[in-house]
Amino acid sequence: MECPSKSTRKRQIGYLLTDWFTKNRRILPWRTNPSIYNRLVSEFMLQQTQVATVIPYFNRWIGQFPSIEALAQASEEQVLKAWEGLGYYTRVKNLHRTAKEIIKKLTNPDAIEPDIYPQTPEEWKLLPGIGDYTAHALASIAQNQCVAAVDGNVIRVLCRINGIQQSFESKNQAVKYIKNIAHFYIPFGKSANYNEAIMELGALICRPKNPICDRCPIVLHCCSFQKKLNYLQIPKFQKIIYVKKTAQRIFICDGQFIILKKTNTKRLYNIFELPLIDDIDKKMFTQEIAKINRSIANERIEEIISKPKYLPKDLKILTQNYPDLIFLSIYELKNITISGPHRKWLDKQLLAYL
Repeated sequence: MECPSKSTRKRQIGYLLTDWFTKNRRILPWRTNPSIYNRLVSEFMLQQTQVATVIPYFNRWIGQFPSIEALAQASEEQVLKAWEGLGYYTRVKNLHRTAKEIIKKLTNPDAIEPDIYPQTPEEWKLLPGIGDYTAHALASIAQNQCVAAVDGNVIRVLCRINGIQQSFESKNQAVKYIKNIAHFYIPFGKSANYNEAIMELGALICRPKNPICDRCPIVLHCCSFQKKLNYLQIPKFQKIIYVKKTAQRIFICDGQFIILKKTNTKRLYNIFELPLIDDIDKKMFTQEIAKINRSIANERIEEIISKPKYLPKDLKILTQNYPDLIFLSIYELKNITISGPHRKWLDKQLLAYL
């Protein structure tokens, strides 16, 4: 069988995908109640986070901020706390700013969905934190506009269908390449279902390492399958070089009070973390008690956690000369937003005291 080449053939594939999706799609809360606001929240949450992780956060979020008006009126502290554990806090700050900008530009106070939202991908991209993919996903999935949303799943599916074996330097380069052909697969009037369908296929069937080809609705139209190409090599990306970093942090707690640090970096502004040893006293005698490993983008970070061998009589003295250090009772921890890995570690350490 020849690889599909004509746009009519590609649209037939699109119809097969939408039919499959109608019968096999996962029940997800933002699909059950597919308002534009719900889609907006889910798209921000799903950036760099798996669906299973997002679901409970999404449900709690909608319970606390049921509308874009409620989100716009919330304080940053409330928003950060509701997001705690999802990481990449720039996302939630941008979501909060986006809500405020949408409400600020609302000229008619009685307007309802969809009139209060941008109407094109170009308009969506003018809002904070909304890049090319998110803009096209919202325009297509939430507003059924005939545009293609291209994420990692779409890149993989379309590369395999078309037998594309070239190597991409980056995901951005792959997106630009695939966008040139992606829109040809959209069935007339079914942009929303199609874009979700091809992403769903990539997530459930056309997986990176273990595709389930015998359950694929378009396997007979797949060049990689028909030509027996190595699916692990499609698509090809140049290997990511990871930068390894080490951070020395300190856990200062007497069972009743604890010292943390409020960060001032752009990524984690207003988020609390365990302080670095250099934040307090390089000469303090410490002993290593744990390690926390995490990855952010192309960085692999090992955080070595130590504790003082001797605690001062009054912990509060340590914070007097360091404005970024915060002296808290361990009962106050539940009310502040803490970096996800540090929250998990602290919860285990302090379980005996709470």
